[in-house]
Amino acid sequence: MHVFDGSQGEGGGAILRLVTSLCLMTQETVKIINIRKNRPNPGLQTQHLMALRALNDFCGGELEGDSLGSETIRFTPATNWQSHLKINVSTAGSLGLILQSLQIAILGVRNQPLTVELQGGATFGKWAPSIPYVKHVTWEVFRRMNFELKIKIDRHGFFPKGGARVSVIMNSPPNLEGLDLTSFHQPKLVNILSYASKHLQRARVAERQSKTIFNALEKQNIVSKIINEYVEADNPGSGVLLFSRTKNNVIGGDFVGERRVTAEKVGQKVFERYINTINSQSTVDPFLADQILPIMATASSSSSFLTPYLSNHTKTNITLIGELLGVEISTEKMDNQFMISIDV
Repeated sequence: MHVFDGSQGEGGGAILRLVTSLCLMTQETVKIINIRKNRPNPGLQTQHLMALRALNDFCGGELEGDSLGSETIRFTPATNWQSHLKINVSTAGSLGLILQSLQIAILGVRNQPLTVELQGGATFGKWAPSIPYVKHVTWEVFRRMNFELKIKIDRHGFFPKGGARVSVIMNSPPNLEGLDLTSFHQPKLVNILSYASKHLQRARVAERQSKTIFNALEKQNIVSKIINEYVEADNPGSGVLLFSRTKNNVIGGDFVGERRVTAEKVGQKVFERYINTINSQSTVDPFLADQILPIMATASSSSSFLTPYLSNHTKTNITLIGELLGVEISTEKMDNQFMISIDV
């Protein structure tokens, strides 16, 4: 049994998600202590609990310590693979973070399709990838690695009630290919997807978010395309996604609306996230970097990419992947970015 300290590195839920999903590949029992020790509310929260139970249900393993607030868990994976999972999230927990675990775990078994029905939770959340970002950025990059995933949003969910409905199909690839993303290509078009619940339609929140971004991009001489969408939701909420498809890549950024934060401020924040990646001539935004590392580490060939900076999540993932899979990941500081190379 391998014991991991959840307070190391970034000290949050990413350690839990990465260790438990990768151990499905090694089929090694893991124990994690001090879970989310560096957070104001340590221990398992709803989204972490749901992700853990989903992994356990997927492989038919044994899970101990799976209760709200628990700071220690023990997980013994198995190979009794299931092809269908139904996950009910009673809070506004991030669905994007739940899918982070499953998108790694499915690689532990070859040629195994998995259908996931997610009921409840949030499609947009703080400190988490939104479901539109997962669909148009994260999983678009994975598809270029021969990893096919599909996602359908039937209903959006926002903090504090959640209430989303999302369905997912994952197909474990017979041959997962590495990616060389060391050549930056200037995007020719930026897609602006501005979402708001119908509660906010009179205040024109979706239009105000997208207009701020459009104006900022125009000052940079960047062409953009706007889609404003008002959606059914259990409570008011909003979010924005920017993404560009280039020759061999997708570059994006997202941001979630909050109370007492104007629509214009939300638009400005997501623009800054996106343009920082472009201005540094990077190929992977810093929030995507930690998500794609474990996928690239299990590919049949090496990968490399450019990112503006190394987040604490990325640094922690590099350490854990090396420890769990024995894959060498190197980083090189360049003028305005870091090059990350995954040597398999």
